[in-house]
Amino acid sequence: EEVKIEVLHLPEACSPKSKKGDLLNAHYDGFLASDGSKFYCSRTQNEGHPKWFVLGVGQVIKGLDIGMMNMCPGEKRKVTIPPSLAYGQQGYAQGKIPANATLIFEIELYAVNKGPRSVEAFNQIDKDSDKKLSELEISQYLKEEFAKDGKTRHPSVHDEVLADIFKKNDHDGDGFISAKEYNVYQHEEL
Repeated sequence: EEVKIEVLHLPEACSPKSKKGDLLNAHYDGFLASDGSKFYCSRTQNEGHPKWFVLGVGQVIKGLDIGMMNMCPGEKRKVTIPPSLAYGQQGYAQGKIPANATLIFEIELYAVNKGPRSVEAFNQIDKDSDKKLSELEISQYLKEEFAKDGKTRHPSVHDEVLADIFKKNDHDGDGFISAKEYNVYQHEEL
């Protein structure tokens, strides 16, 4: 069973193409293949703002992760997803999706950005270029990120986020996050 991709519109300029780990911004409508009824519309959710998500890491169903690879900004696709790459035998009651449902998504991609775990982001945080992130480097990065939105946060928030990052990423417990530990997308170039 595989995802069927039909390109509805392809812009003349097609760059950059989406790849695993990229941050995508898209609108999509979901339909049941059985009767064509619409079960989801991103334009009516979240005040009509397009959805942001990281491609290829399971933030959306597997079929969408597959169906949105190598897509360019401005492209429109119709993607047909078999149950095994959607909600399978259990379906998704909240989303009104029955068991073993084949899904059809009409997708319009607006933007392809470097994802939060890109090589570029790692190198930006790794100030001393030793290919590992120290607590100080991550702490500095968090301060810069927090400053961007101008919200006032209690200092404990910074410490909690920092502790959480190390808890989730410092797998060998050496007090550093190596390129491999940081890099959930397994880029070969690191």
